[in-house]
Amino acid sequence: MQKSFFVLFLALVACSQPAPAQSGVLDAAQTEAMLKSDKQVQLVDLRTPGEIQQTGKIEGALVINFTGPDFQTQIAKLNKEKPVIVYCAAGGRSPRAAAQMQKMGFKKVYDYAGGMNDWKAKGKKTVQ
Repeated sequence: MQKSFFVLFLALVACSQPAPAQSGVLDAAQTEAMLKSDKQVQLVDLRTPGEIQQTGKIEGALVINFTGPDFQTQIAKLNKEKPVIVYCAAGGRSPRAAAQMQKMGFKKVYDYAGGMNDWKAKGKKTVQ
């Protein structure tokens, strides 16, 4: 009888847990495909304004400086239910930002690991 209650308790605990956040690392082709196939994706450029001025950004990207004092406030304005792709210059800041966003409750956060350096090296289009 005690074993039955224990199993029931575990089942209830498991059912009450929120669904785990989805995340992943994307390359340029996967990033581009996701942006084309899902118009709900929120694309976030994590670089500084100076970096963006030098290289441009991926079309449609929101600029939220990861090192800026208002990073948390700006990220919190995004829709946590819609997928987000984050990128930086080369992949140093984006995994840290993705981890923070998952802790904030974002459901689907993807890291474009190659960042702008990879995007430009592949000859992909950028805008100012």
